[in-house]
Amino acid sequence: MPAVRRTKHGSGRLTARLLTSIDQHQYCVLVARNWIADGLQHAREREEQQRLASERRLHQTAVIKEKGPDLLRRLVAEIGAVLEEYTREAPVDSNEIDFEMLPREGFCVTKATLPRVGLECRPDYEAHVVYCNMTRADNHDGDTRESVFNLDMTVDHSDRIALRHEARTFQTLEEVVEFLLKPVLFPQINQDP
Repeated sequence: MPAVRRTKHGSGRLTARLLTSIDQHQYCVLVARNWIADGLQHAREREEQQRLASERRLHQTAVIKEKGPDLLRRLVAEIGAVLEEYTREAPVDSNEIDFEMLPREGFCVTKATLPRVGLECRPDYEAHVVYCNMTRADNHDGDTRESVFNLDMTVDHSDRIALRHEARTFQTLEEVVEFLLKPVLFPQINQDP
């Protein structure tokens, strides 16, 4: 701190300027150190958000493990019913459809006539996802194109499970079945799977 020398004239002004300077310094130190308190507060808030997100994820995993297999069994049954209807109504030369149930509520659907399309889906309840792989061959040359995508399993606030592809959440199993089977049963010409 600078030494203050008092003089007869103007000593009050010098003292006032010095005190103002000290007050400003203390204010600056307090303001400058507010970032510490702010940072600690934000850290506590982040930790709380992370804790809540972790609890929510654990809860969703438990719900999906409990209810997911039933949802996928119903999906596989609905796919089987739609494929039966298709084979009854489709012309004989275009109804060569192979349907196979896979372990853990997975399934595989293959259309044998050109364009040949295959769809295989396998759920992973821990990861909250159904992994899907669609292949397509437009000719007998063996040129096959592949498309890999996921259906996410979501849990709403009422612990209901739904399937979602990108931004679209399916409201019914019929919507999921149409989304999955339409490109298999009615492939567009020269379209990627």
